[in-house]
Amino acid sequence: MREFVFTIEYEEGVDELMDLFIENPGLHSKTMAIHATSESMWRLDRLTGPTDVLEQFDDITEYVTHCDGVKGMCGAPVVEWDFEVLSRTPDKRIVYSFREEGDGVHSIPHIAAKHIGDGLLMQAERRGNQYQWRLLIDDDDTVGEIYEEVHDALSDDLSLSVQRISEPECWLEAGVGSDGLPPEQQAALEAAVEYGYYETPRRHTVQEISNELDVPNSTLQYRLTRAEAWLAQQFVSDALGTEVEDRIDPAELELSA
Repeated sequence: MREFVFTIEYEEGVDELMDLFIENPGLHSKTMAIHATSESMWRLDRLTGPTDVLEQFDDITEYVTHCDGVKGMCGAPVVEWDFEVLSRTPDKRIVYSFREEGDGVHSIPHIAAKHIGDGLLMQAERRGNQYQWRLLIDDDDTVGEIYEEVHDALSDDLSLSVQRISEPECWLEAGVGSDGLPPEQQAALEAAVEYGYYETPRRHTVQEISNELDVPNSTLQYRLTRAEAWLAQQFVSDALGTEVEDRIDPAELELSA
């Protein structure tokens, strides 16, 4: 089996839901389950983010799912779109959705289902302006067919880039994950990696990164420290198979700061 990983990048103003991700780097969505045929798609997504942003997500989704004229990313009209929040907390949503598209070139899940058929396995993740897809495919010819159809159908405001075609990596046991981190701490870690804080030598200091993010230096340092402590506890528990006693929920630490 081969893992085909590619990303669709959105320009701002193209898609109302993706605009929310672009404007709020702390908002993150990842599929828990997704199933598609050449015409229909069912999926469960886990979203994490600040409370006010998730409330905006609720409002936008409620609007677009009842709006006429919505199109998929490859241009086919959405003829049916059902949406339901199955679980709701201040910083997390579990969302079920069903969508069906009409005539035209369908969105990625439908294209993948058409070329792969029964047994399709895929994952999707949204953050910032990027919508990344991972497909498990058993031959390179199918990879080329999916790539060409998606590439040719995308609008001028969307771009396609391929990250890898390789042995499966993201489908192995995940190990340490980020679902337990508050969005603020996750965003702090991501920024630290992006700006080379963990490289040797460091490309940027915490002070320099905080200036770029327009966040107080002490706040960023605190979030990094708590996120690093959480990752260390997760490593001991997940990788070494032992439990860390009296583990503190990082969300509680964030609230008590």
